[in-house]
Amino acid sequence: MRQYFLPAGLILAAIFALTLPQAGVILAGHNGITLTILIIFLVSGYQTGAAGIPLNKGLLHVFLTAAAVSLLLAPLLGLAIGNLLTLSSSLLTGLLIICAVPPTLSSGIVITGVSGGNTVLALMLTISLNLTGILTLPTVLHLCLKASGPVAIDQWGLFTKMLLLVLFPFVLGKIIRTMLKKQWVSPNWSYVNSSCVILAVYISLAVSRQEFFRTSSGQYLAVLFSVSLVHLLLLAMNNQAGKLLKLNPNDSKALLFVASQKTLPISLAVLAGLHQDTGNAVIVCLLFHFVQLLIDSVLASCLRIRREEVSRSQ
Repeated sequence: MRQYFLPAGLILAAIFALTLPQAGVILAGHNGITLTILIIFLVSGYQTGAAGIPLNKGLLHVFLTAAAVSLLLAPLLGLAIGNLLTLSSSLLTGLLIICAVPPTLSSGIVITGVSGGNTVLALMLTISLNLTGILTLPTVLHLCLKASGPVAIDQWGLFTKMLLLVLFPFVLGKIIRTMLKKQWVSPNWSYVNSSCVILAVYISLAVSRQEFFRTSSGQYLAVLFSVSLVHLLLLAMNNQAGKLLKLNPNDSKALLFVASQKTLPISLAVLAGLHQDTGNAVIVCLLFHFVQLLIDSVLASCLRIRREEVSRSQ
């Protein structure tokens, strides 16, 4: 049930935001998104354990490669594809945001495990890329938005927001876990995280409801095509990077899935931190999230089946 909770909740959030937006508008006026994001990263920090991660020179090469693809090349891909498809300003902003944020906090690790990959390496990449991404995000996003048109952001203001909304609660959650000496944390905490993501999406969509209806079906098809193309290109680049680094199959799967995914919660935090009307940019972030989960789940299952067939034949 856990794997279906977030996707089903996001679909319901979209339906309720478009039909019953009043509660979302009220919550938005009382810092609802900010509070949900704080809870998301507080719980994420509490859930995340880093014990047992080996550090060596080889891992440094994997991290640098993953950072280059995920944090630098991905936003450039989004910029190029968004401009080629002539997305509207708000939709292009959403595409650039979701391309610039670091990897998912959990699904990349889970899907790596489903594929039979190295989940310890996936965890290391997830933590390190998220911490690095908080530092690179304001500058990279500013440059991409500036290149896409007359849109500018307050880099220092966004960086401060990332520290307060993402890094500080994440570290606090880790400190709480350390103080409580928790070696094992109930997986049911993921329901709290997912519920907060669902609520934040509901609030965001409720506020931008009018923009949703003003956008043509052609633009939404262009968004669907763009997010699918970006994710497929990231998968191809990370697959090739794994070959160039001569990684074993399990490590390659960790690089493939973690560095190709993008986190929805941090994209929501960025949208909350921008002091401007982002319209229906959240729609792009949502579509990217659904597309990456669908593609990667199918790919991971295929890789696992292939691995089992090879094992049986030996």
